[in-house]
Amino acid sequence: MRAPGLAPTANEDSPILWNASAALTAIEGIAIYAATTRGLEESGTAPSFAANANLTLPALRTRQVEAGVRWTLAKDVKLITGLFDVRRPYFELDTDNVFRVLGDVKHQGAEISLTAKPVAGLNVVAGAVLMRPRVTGEAVEQGRLGERPLGRVGTTLDLRIDYQPPAFDGLSVDLGINYTGDRAARIDNTLFIPERAIIDLGTRYRFKLGRTPAVLRAQIANLTNTFGWNVTGGGGFQFIASRRFNLSLSADF
Repeated sequence: MRAPGLAPTANEDSPILWNASAALTAIEGIAIYAATTRGLEESGTAPSFAANANLTLPALRTRQVEAGVRWTLAKDVKLITGLFDVRRPYFELDTDNVFRVLGDVKHQGAEISLTAKPVAGLNVVAGAVLMRPRVTGEAVEQGRLGERPLGRVGTTLDLRIDYQPPAFDGLSVDLGINYTGDRAARIDNTLFIPERAIIDLGTRYRFKLGRTPAVLRAQIANLTNTFGWNVTGGGGFQFIASRRFNLSLSADF
């Protein structure tokens, strides 16, 4: 990589990567799946505020194992549940302000998703990720690094509801609720950002401009004006967007 005014930096790696997956339909409506992957992820460069700013970082070798069940409970009701284990090197700023590998991080947990259409015009999508992110390595064992990785959320719940009244063709209303648990804001786990829930409320109206299909979309995002912070790479902070009104018109010409 070459940045203006700085010496070029580069890294090279040629690992052997592989993956395997399988799915089995045990009985009608139930499918069992499993997969394992060895991957390579680009890790970019060290942040500009690090002592080794703009240094090209080595690619991350990752491992992932997952297994689960897809279950069609009824014609319009589908449930997917799965377990996963993802492991990768843990890059963050150390106490000397150097962005480097501090250990390994593993994400173990379960994910659940449900789609349903309980009545005509009503669509429901619900999902949950219940995860236990943990950092391992010598620095954790010595107490210099916390067990919770920076900015990673253990619990995420998401609900999306869309309703199109049968008597009003082209009109629909939608509701979205997203909950996220607390997250570590310092690598030593002495500071945490609390849990929060964000609610979005919107509507769509589908019509025609002459012969052209069009959609008018209106939404109030972050309806309750919840305030909160996100943790960026290297331990920076960025506040989430406040309550806002969005209006858009799209057309297919």
